[in-house]
Amino acid sequence: MPIIDFHTHLDDRWFDTPLLSEDDFIAGMDRCGIDIACVFTLRGFYEDCRIHNEKLLDRAARHPERLLPFMTVDPRFGRAAIDELERCIAIKRFYGVKFHPWIQSFAPSSVKSTMVELLKRAAEAKLPVLFHDGTPPYATTYQIAACARWVPEATIVLGHAGLSDYILAAAQLIRDVPNLYGCLCGPRTADVRHLVDIAGADKLLFGSDFGLSDWMVIDDRLDSVRCAGLSDEIQQKILFDNAGKLLRLVTV
Repeated sequence: MPIIDFHTHLDDRWFDTPLLSEDDFIAGMDRCGIDIACVFTLRGFYEDCRIHNEKLLDRAARHPERLLPFMTVDPRFGRAAIDELERCIAIKRFYGVKFHPWIQSFAPSSVKSTMVELLKRAAEAKLPVLFHDGTPPYATTYQIAACARWVPEATIVLGHAGLSDYILAAAQLIRDVPNLYGCLCGPRTADVRHLVDIAGADKLLFGSDFGLSDWMVIDDRLDSVRCAGLSDEIQQKILFDNAGKLLRLVTV
């Protein structure tokens, strides 16, 4: 069964901690059977976005069939953030947008006017927008769901589907907000089953957070899906089909 990992990080370091080399990253994907990975920056969340958007493009370009880069911008900078998003969209090599309100230190409501403009532009470009969620005070699942309600034409993904404390909320919100999806990057086996039972399987995506640690995190996240008592059809949706549609890799 092919697998898309919708939540990984490809960068050289996390503050002072060295991260996986590009070769080790691809080797980890191969070892765990990951065909395609959406790759995000890390340093771009706390350093210059433009520089790290470009670095991410360079890394992903070496494996264009397997590594799909997502841009980031900092909405605290208003017009400059919109300009950078538009620049990246014009390049036509990014597959989505990633925000990390917790690391980037913004509550979505505090930058609402800019965020609405960013989400509208992403929607026009048909790019999914993944937010880190599950971490107060800036990134609770409720706060990210509010963004989806602000711009209903945008495709918004809860990056951790509630993480741990917000699983119940995430399941209900994914069910009730039409343009809100959940990435199963963090929920454990019983939580995955609950998300499927409440939200359904059509808006859930597999993700691992690979890149911050080695290949074992991918296997751990895969086990949470494979051991949840899900049918092969539902696993196919979560592991590949749903992400493939959002990324426009497969026809709807």
